[in-house]
Amino acid sequence: MATKGSLEAIIEVAKKEIGTIEGPKDNETKYGAWMKVNFQPWCQSFVSWCAYTAGVAKFPKSASTVAASDQFKKEGRWSDARNDDPQAGDWIYFDFPDDGVNRISHVGLCIKNNGDGTIQVIEGNTSGTAKGDQRNGGMCVEKTRAYVKDNKKKLLNAVVGWGRPVYAGEEDAPLLNKLAPAPVKKKSPAKPVKSGGGKPSVAK
Repeated sequence: MATKGSLEAIIEVAKKEIGTIEGPKDNETKYGAWMKVNFQPWCQSFVSWCAYTAGVAKFPKSASTVAASDQFKKEGRWSDARNDDPQAGDWIYFDFPDDGVNRISHVGLCIKNNGDGTIQVIEGNTSGTAKGDQRNGGMCVEKTRAYVKDNKKKLLNAVVGWGRPVYAGEEDAPLLNKLAPAPVKKKSPAKPVKSGGGKPSVAK
């Protein structure tokens, strides 16, 4: 069994929930009931419930993706999708285009970075298919999602950014986690220039 409050623990909890379907009523889940907002969209309630069940000490306990992402930003626990690479344990926030909601409206738990611009994410209240409602689909599903536009799998990138709770054992870990270090620009060797005496000297 994973250490209480660790990223391994929250992933263990989330994996056990894959295949869960809401109901019998619309948006009826144990996650919403725990958050005391049953019968409401529950993707954020699901991730928060996973953190609570895993024993994570501090995390956004919220049913709102906007409020939870704002809390991560306020606490300096947020990474913008343009500046970093998500890793297992990050809470991935989405804004799907052309869904009528022009803001963060969905969240899932990253369990793996695939190294090709995509990640594996366990999400609550999403669809079991690519064509279903991605932010209100009624199921717990593991999805492959893109977080960069030019990804090898040619998937739509709807990721805005991600937040990260402080998991057990990570209290002093840095937040950013670039998978590949930025290339170091090599300085060109100094070109010799001629001095007045005709002999070359090195430019300084």
